[in-house]
This record gives sequence, C-alpha cells and structure tokens, in this order.
Amino acid sequence: MIAQTTGKVLQPYGSYTFTADDNMLRIRDRLDPVPLLGTTNLFDMSQRFTGGLILEKEIGRQRFSANGNWTHTRFEKFDQMNNNLKSVNGNWNWVLGNRLEGNMGASYVQSLAPFLFQPGIKNIRTEQTTFINGTWHFHPSWSMNGGYTRYDLNTDSPLDRMKFLNRTEDRFEGGIDFHTARRNTVGVVFRNIIGNFPVLVAAPDGSFTDNSYDQKEALAKIIWIPSTKSRFEWRGGWVERSNASFTQRNFSGFNARMIYTWQPTSKIGFTVSGWRETGAMQMLTASYSLNTGGSITPTWSITEKLTLEGNLSYETRDFNKFNALTDSVLPLGIHNTIRNASVKLIYTPYRGLQLNASAFHNDLKSDNRFGGFNANGAIVNVQYTYGKQ
Repeated sequence: MIAQTTGKVLQPYGSYTFTADDNMLRIRDRLDPVPLLGTTNLFDMSQRFTGGLILEKEIGRQRFSANGNWTHTRFEKFDQMNNNLKSVNGNWNWVLGNRLEGNMGASYVQSLAPFLFQPGIKNIRTEQTTFINGTWHFHPSWSMNGGYTRYDLNTDSPLDRMKFLNRTEDRFEGGIDFHTARRNTVGVVFRNIIGNFPVLVAAPDGSFTDNSYDQKEALAKIIWIPSTKSRFEWRGGWVERSNASFTQRNFSGFNARMIYTWQPTSKIGFTVSGWRETGAMQMLTASYSLNTGGSITPTWSITEKLTLEGNLSYETRDFNKFNALTDSVLPLGIHNTIRNASVKLIYTPYRGLQLNASAFHNDLKSDNRFGGFNANGAIVNVQYTYGKQ
C-alpha cells in the first residue's frame, strides 16, 4: 500500500544547487566591504540542499495538493550567511455543483531576503499567506468572482531597526467577466488592499511615523487568444494609495501589466511582459515604489529532453522622497534601474530527473550615496522527483 501511494499520491523529491557569484552579497560600488566582511574580494560560492514531499490527491471533482520542503544553504566564504529554511503550502481546488468553483489554501515560507536592497545583511523573513477565492458561472457567457487574501511578513534580523518591515496585508477583490465562444475574456476587477505596519518609526523630532496604507484599485482585464499559437493578457486601471502618515506620500495614477506569449513553431516560444505598477506586497521596504519595466523570455526546445531558455529584463523602481526617514537602514535611492540577463540550459534525461545550468548578469544603477552594483555568476542545479509524470 505504501509503495502504491508513494509516486502517485506522494512524490518525494530532492535537489542540489551550486552557485558561483562575483558579488554574492550585492555590495554597493561605493560601500567599503572591509568593516562588514573583512575583505574586498566579494566572490563566493554556495551550496543548497533541499528535500521535500509533494502531495496530489483527487476525491471526486475535488483536488488537493500540498508541498513541504526543508533547505540548507552553506556559503564557502561568507559562512555567517549559512541558514536552514523551510516552507509548506496546501491548496484545495473546490467544485460545488456545475456553477461554483474556486481555491482555498495557506502557505508558510521562511527564506533569506534578497540582498538587492539589503546588501550584506542576513535577514531571515517569514511569510504566511491564507486565501480563499471563488467563481460563479451564472450564465454561459458571464461569471462573477471574488476572493480574500491575508499576508503576514515578519523579519528575523540581528538589526532591530529592521522590524519596521513587519506588516500584514488584507486583500479583498471582486469582479465580473464576459467570455466569448473563442475563450476570449473581458472583465473588471475591484480590489482593496489594507496594509498595517505594527512598528512605528521614530523621527528625529521625537514624533512617530505610521507606514500603514489603504490602496484601492479599479481595473479592466482583457484575455485575447487570437490563435492557437498566441495569447495576450492585459490588466490595468486606476490605483489610489493613501498613507497613514504624510499625505504627500499618497499615490494616484494608472497601473497596468501586459503579458504576450507566442509559439511560432512547436520548438520555439516567446513571452513578452511590460508593467507599470506600485510595489506593495513583495517589496522589502515600508515605502512603496513605482515600478516600470519589461522583459522578454525566449525558449527553444532543441530536443524532447533539452531546452534552452533566455531572459532579459529592465525595470526602474522609483521610491517616494520620504524613504530616507522611514527606511534609513536600507540603501535606497529615489531612482533605481535594475537590469537582468540570463541563459539557462535544461536537460531532462528521463522522467523525474532534471539538470539545469545557467549563467547570469545583474546590475543596479542608483542615485543612493552608496551607488549600485554589478554581479555575474553561474548556477548548476539537479533535482529528482520520484513518481513525477
């Protein structure tokens, strides 16, 4: 019975990742690394070991899935960054009758925060998310949808001043869609995001700043499938963000995101994205930023077992002028430009086993007093999932 269950319902997996990077901790150009790291040589190598278990189960029309894993990461030179991390998530894809369906679930992720705006800082963050959403197909051409998401972020940094990053977000949304016979969709989405920062930030004059905010969005969405080889998705509209402190920090303007996928042949594909959005949930700062950028991801299936992927992205992140007060521990500039380029070779010799090798370049240009950075590196990864179809 255990043998029958393992590989069908339960899929254990393990992976190993080796990374070499000439600026592993993303130290800035005009920042002296010696007091922090004891060296001017920023090159390092890391090894990451992951073990986990995937659960997939269908009971009637209900589908249950879960994934849990534990990861150990060891750095060759900067061993103060060594860490043990874990994550677990579960989802119930529910169906009720012939007109109601949706998802509900939760996730817990403990991870090392990126060094992009926290260079050389070991910040272990814990993110907890719970959500429920549903769609009512009240007519062959019409559907209504709604959902709620609760997001909770906590940091575990040796710097107590980083506690101002802790926050919760409650996201409510609802909308209505019209579907054509060709699976094209036109709809509207209304969303309200309430952000609460429990830690107040002390100002030089002794007053306190509350970074909490309320963001309202009224968006239109379009999904257009012109052919079997292409798909266009666009979502955009008006966004208003009001802050508990500093009315000058409020935002009111147009946000949008576009994704276009094109598969000209059975072996070649392209994904092109563009966006202009205010950063809220995923930003590592209390201040929001206005993010504008684009990316292109080409893929080439050389053989059934070998795939080549590329990625180019360019993004500007503009922070409001009050970040110096509320985020002073972080090297933020008002204007930041981030560029990424990578190429990856994926080899799948047989079912369940995958080997990846990639090379990348990242750079940041910033008007912050510490400047930006340049980083180049390579990653090799091998993963095996028992029972993967």
